[in-house]
Amino acid sequence: MRQYPGFRLVLAATVALPLAAPVAAQEIRPSLQNSFRLGSGGSSLCQVQSRSVDPAIKGMFDRAYAIVCRDAATPIGRIYALRRNAGDDPVARLAALRGAGTACEAAAAATVPDLAGATLAQCRLTTGDVPYHAYAFTRGRTTYAAEGLAGYDGALQLGLRTIVADRILPGDIEVATTGSGDPAAFARVQAGSLDIDQALAEGYRRNNSGSYAEAAEFFDTLLQRAEGGTSGSVNQRQLGEYVINRALQKSNLGDFAEADALFAQAARIPTADPVQLRLRRNFHVLHLLNQRLLPDAVAELAAPLPTQEGGMP
Repeated sequence: MRQYPGFRLVLAATVALPLAAPVAAQEIRPSLQNSFRLGSGGSSLCQVQSRSVDPAIKGMFDRAYAIVCRDAATPIGRIYALRRNAGDDPVARLAALRGAGTACEAAAAATVPDLAGATLAQCRLTTGDVPYHAYAFTRGRTTYAAEGLAGYDGALQLGLRTIVADRILPGDIEVATTGSGDPAAFARVQAGSLDIDQALAEGYRRNNSGSYAEAAEFFDTLLQRAEGGTSGSVNQRQLGEYVINRALQKSNLGDFAEADALFAQAARIPTADPVQLRLRRNFHVLHLLNQRLLPDAVAELAAPLPTQEGGMP
């Protein structure tokens, strides 16, 4: 082979590049994530979801999370990183938020790996007489806390250790489950616990990755939250976006009749937003392609985009 100046140097650099990639991929900082798994297993039973709206948050340095676990209808616990300020004790703040819903003993020293000085208040929920644990640990000006159902104590401890270390820690979570292999059920719990914007982003992400059943759960739950008034003020644009995404997921799963009904429902929601109009048209084209109706899909793409839908004046 003919040798060219610099050939060996370029080749060596090309070979060396992939070696650095795995290191960067492992540097996940939970404090910068909207969600992260608990533990190091590939089939983690629990996940942590950031919550930007939480009554415990008082300032820009406060963070709050929900812990969601498979086969749990609601989040099983909360994790917090709260800044200590003059005249404000985060532990007392959290105790006040628990209020009459829990009956707690005085906090005592707890044995939590890597967290010497951690405390545990053993409580019981007044509704159902369910054991409840409240951990706290202070480092510098930040108080870290984890509280939730005592049956998920392993998840509470690992979650607390993870946000203190600000990295994904190894560990397995042992909880009693009856169907932990159902990703769609897990997605439904996540969709109900995430903030609206985060749930919408997660729904899109799962659709883009081909996880249509999980995406369907996200958009189903978003629509239910909007219709039930649990998501605050939901405007027509948001409602139309939830319905059209729900329609596409039904189509992706082969439920074409239900998808047709949802596309028709979306078309009745008023909008003149060009982004929403294009989204509706493009999703309906995908619906036609799912049914192998290629000529109809081509014709719809060739037609002029409407300027409004839903009977707007």
